[in-house]
Amino acid sequence: MLVFTVITIFPEMFASPLGHSILKKAQEKALIAVRLVDPRSYTTDRHHVTDDYPYGGGQGMVMKPEPLVAAIEDIRAKSPHARVILLSPQGSVFNQRHAARLAQEKELVLVCGRYEGVDERVKSFVDEELSIGDYTLSGGEPAANVVIDAVARLIPGVLGNEISAVDESFVNGLLEYPQYTRPEDFRGMKVPEVLLSGDHERVRRWRRELSLKLTSERRPDLLATAPLTQEEKCRPLAVQAPLYVALLHYPVYDKNGQVVTSAVTNMDIHDIARAGKTYGIKGFYVVTPVKPLQKLARKIIDHWQEGYGSQYNVTRKEALALARISDTLDDVLIDVERESGEKPLLIVTSARAGEKRASFAALRDMLRNNTRPFLILFGTGWGLTEAIFSQADYVLEAIEGTSGYNHLSVRSAAAIVLDRLLGQS
Repeated sequence: MLVFTVITIFPEMFASPLGHSILKKAQEKALIAVRLVDPRSYTTDRHHVTDDYPYGGGQGMVMKPEPLVAAIEDIRAKSPHARVILLSPQGSVFNQRHAARLAQEKELVLVCGRYEGVDERVKSFVDEELSIGDYTLSGGEPAANVVIDAVARLIPGVLGNEISAVDESFVNGLLEYPQYTRPEDFRGMKVPEVLLSGDHERVRRWRRELSLKLTSERRPDLLATAPLTQEEKCRPLAVQAPLYVALLHYPVYDKNGQVVTSAVTNMDIHDIARAGKTYGIKGFYVVTPVKPLQKLARKIIDHWQEGYGSQYNVTRKEALALARISDTLDDVLIDVERESGEKPLLIVTSARAGEKRASFAALRDMLRNNTRPFLILFGTGWGLTEAIFSQADYVLEAIEGTSGYNHLSVRSAAAIVLDRLLGQS
């Protein structure tokens, strides 16, 4: 039996959540027990005060250390192995892994703060701090109820079907697959045929596929730690929109702010094409109106497409197959529209400080939820001109490092941008 001991000045807040459904049955079967401890009973003043004004001034009240610590010490004297947890917005964010770990304990002591929190010195008497999310509650009681529910359902015998706990969201690192029940047809919305097939292996594969799809669309951050097969790790992010990349050599600025044409480089073409192939873009445009530079770019591409390089390095041949040469940005827009059937949304990148920009997260969502093509522009020299910015539908947020140095090569920037938009995390 797992014992939950809750230290709270509002024990009545637990009556309803604990008095119904699964948690009620778990207590009746002696699989869990819940004890409520009011720290007011550990006060020594006639008014049973548990809070006071903060030192240094400020709004609100702070819970005093004496009654909380006295309650903790009394519990530990009776249960030396109890694990003491402070529910706090400053704690680690509670997740399924925390729940699975805590379900192995014999007794959990959940300390509920109130007001502006607890005196910092109380934290010296707890084993860990947990938060249920990045928001602020009026007290720790709702968080304690969440922890009790999440942990209790993992104790053998609490759920009617033990398998159900295994298949739930987050247990295997992924979001749960969609569920259906009777009727088979509800207002024209039918249960997927695979669930009616009786083929258990086919159902299993379908559920796994849907779990991966939902996780990729809604919580791609989970994929970084989820137990995936090698094949699943190589899956691309669930992107619907065709994505193209263009490297502009004109018009760009030089270091004096003059509009110039920059030189074409072998490494830029190679590395951006390889990054583009890795992340599944539809095409990579090298844009320059200068014919000798076009000739150089064509020579580089042809070497890997038709020359000795095509036999020497097949993977490089695959990457350079994405590369195309255009005179102007307008030509690129026309080509993308002709290929995809729709004018692309234009995304401009820049390291310069500027107005509010589209975040990587926002653009990821747009890529997942649109079928319209997107064209991402990368500049050379000292960056794209204002004339190009004026055509943009969105300006992507700048890549921020940690040192204050902000001078990435365009090929490095392109790889980082593609990974943030299309990578698994």
